[in-house]
Amino acid sequence: MTNFTHLIIAGVGPGDSELITLKAIREAETSDMILVPRSRINERGLAEKIITHHLPSRKLTPILFPMIRDSKRRDEIIFSQLEAIRPEIESSEKIFFPVIGDSVLYSTGAYLIEAMKKITAVDVGFIPGISAHSLACSCAKKFLAMSDEILTVIPGTASPEKISSALEVSDSIAVYKPSAIRDIKSLIDPQKFRMILRVDFAGIEGKEKIVDGESALEDVDEYLSVLLLKK
Repeated sequence: MTNFTHLIIAGVGPGDSELITLKAIREAETSDMILVPRSRINERGLAEKIITHHLPSRKLTPILFPMIRDSKRRDEIIFSQLEAIRPEIESSEKIFFPVIGDSVLYSTGAYLIEAMKKITAVDVGFIPGISAHSLACSCAKKFLAMSDEILTVIPGTASPEKISSALEVSDSIAVYKPSAIRDIKSLIDPQKFRMILRVDFAGIEGKEKIVDGESALEDVDEYLSVLLLKK
């Protein structure tokens, strides 16, 4: 009989430590091992900070997820780190991996699963979390979509052509990573939208910022931003 490692991919919310679910905390508490994602190996990420806030005494094992477009190289880097801790992985019955926002939306958990399968037999479970656009709307005290309105989530890393097409057919839009778009105003005509908002650092005390109107379409460097549009 094959022994499976239970890998739990848990959304822990978009940055506010109080927006993690009770289920996620419980699963983290009862896990044998907690892996945490980092985009820079010497800098703690938001998911790690949230888990540390709730479980300050737990050992956390950071895994670098490099923000590069070379998917083959990215996967090699992730796998090499798991290979280095193979004995600990193989001796763990349940491994917990927190991700910012929701567990199935633009989640680094997908990359971890594929790398983990090369180490051990994996049984994957998911715990949903609050998405960044939900928190951004809550901070702005706005409804994003109602009735039969079409809601679209657009990654700023998409091509200008795909972004333009999605904008054309949607009533309400949440743009993730608007910092990846250069010359946003060339893609988004403010005359077509009755609501234009950008929320930076949503839910992070002392840093949260809401920009309203055409000013929200200025190029932004902040990674933790969500652009909200409504026709």
